[in-house]
Amino acid sequence: METASDTTPRPPENPPAVLRLGLGILALCVALAGCVPAAKAPPAAPDAEPCPTEPSTKAPGTSAGKPGRFAAGSPFDADYQAPVARDGKQLWARSCLWAEAPKLVVEKWLTAEPETAGKYVLVEFWATWCPPCRRSITLLNALAEKFAGDLVVIGISDETEEAVRRLKEPAIRYSSAIDTQARMKNALGVFGIPHVILIEPGGAVVWEGFPLLKGHELTEEKVEKILAVGRQAK
Repeated sequence: METASDTTPRPPENPPAVLRLGLGILALCVALAGCVPAAKAPPAAPDAEPCPTEPSTKAPGTSAGKPGRFAAGSPFDADYQAPVARDGKQLWARSCLWAEAPKLVVEKWLTAEPETAGKYVLVEFWATWCPPCRRSITLLNALAEKFAGDLVVIGISDETEEAVRRLKEPAIRYSSAIDTQARMKNALGVFGIPHVILIEPGGAVVWEGFPLLKGHELTEEKVEKILAVGRQAK
């Protein structure tokens, strides 16, 4: 009597050469699978987003001029704040577009105090430890030079004077100040830097945001258009 095992199909003892070749290739692929490195995700674009910061508080473990392991306001922090949108543009602050700007308050000017009467005023909140902040210095230098007659550019950091003065490159060629209390920054609810507001001579904010935001960059052309409107209104 045949048992069940006797009727179970069995592979031929000498499989055809083509089959043997296919099995060999399959075995080789399996053996090598663990040696093939996983595909790496494409690197994020540098400076695609501002550096997280937190109004009125410091991240745990911070020291003068240095952020903690996870900056307060980062996606890894319990109090993370997502950027808000206005007219399709992300903001890392409370929007005050077309509203009166908060009072310009600084603790100490690191350069001569600028004369702002009758001029447009561009204020950037920044920090020396923030890569996109350092990148934007070149842009602000260019704006300060090109529109010197109509525009005052001011950078305000809530770091110590020593921390700001340690930064040598890129050199800052516009007005610079510190406010360790971050009063104007807090009034705007800024939680990502650099953050810029552009104020017209009457005191209203006519541009705001992260100056390097893709699709919404602050450029010389945009500033020129804003200033042109002001000249026509005179």
